[in-house]
Amino acid sequence: MNHTRPDFICIGPKRSATTWLADQLKFHRDIWLTPIQELSYLSGGFPGHHGKPYMAMRWTGREIAKRVIRNKGPGIMADRAFLRAAGSLANSTFDLAGYRTLFAPAGRRVSGDISPMYASMTAPEIARALPVLTNARIFLLARDPVQRFWSELSMHARKGTFGTVDYAAMPVVRAFFDDPARQRQHLLSDIVDRWRDGIGTDRLGILFFDDIVHDPEESLRTIVGMIGADWSKRLPGLAPGRNRKQGRVALDPNPDVRRAVRDWFGDELDRCAALFGTHGAAWRDRPPA
Repeated sequence: MNHTRPDFICIGPKRSATTWLADQLKFHRDIWLTPIQELSYLSGGFPGHHGKPYMAMRWTGREIAKRVIRNKGPGIMADRAFLRAAGSLANSTFDLAGYRTLFAPAGRRVSGDISPMYASMTAPEIARALPVLTNARIFLLARDPVQRFWSELSMHARKGTFGTVDYAAMPVVRAFFDDPARQRQHLLSDIVDRWRDGIGTDRLGILFFDDIVHDPEESLRTIVGMIGADWSKRLPGLAPGRNRKQGRVALDPNPDVRRAVRDWFGDELDRCAALFGTHGAAWRDRPPA
């Protein structure tokens, strides 16, 4: 077992290009990502994965294609080894040594964990995970909190998460903003503070969603270099600007609701402007449209 694994951890938060990143990294010969895209093990273990269909080998055409891309070949033994380790963790108490075994199929390749829920980790949870964070490159994808909020709520509207309600109505939007379980995703400045306090100010890398949108190839080059992979080993087949979630229909709340959300985030946007400089100031100065 490689006792330095994982090599990197991306802590999200949700709707900040984590899926784009995972898709892109699978197209590098010296990067291996786990069959479960969002492990979320460090934030609560594996009980949520127990008994799920993806905890066993699947043989549909789509799953085989995904396996070939991820493993740069058939990858049957690698996936089986991962699933054995994952199955063991799903039936055990929190086990950091076991968590490391999830990355053993990577061999000599770079491997890591891209889990948006890590942005919600509390200080005690970060402290508990420190033994596997010591050698990992840890980075955050930072997005305008207001835009991220609307993107996440739009996702729930598409899925019908809260039933047949008007997801753009003020009471629903307010309830989503006030939900204590979601506040740790809403407030980007708190995420940065929690993680910097937990791992050290200088260890948290920050990349900006706006930069990914503006120049996806340069952003991807930066990430690939940061996690210790070789850009020259990137495979053809997926343009850096390709995002399979791009173009999905978003909510269209009325101007009063948009202004209200912008006001609710007012203090947070001021904190982001102080914390992130030019990027944060641009978020603060964006009109609520």
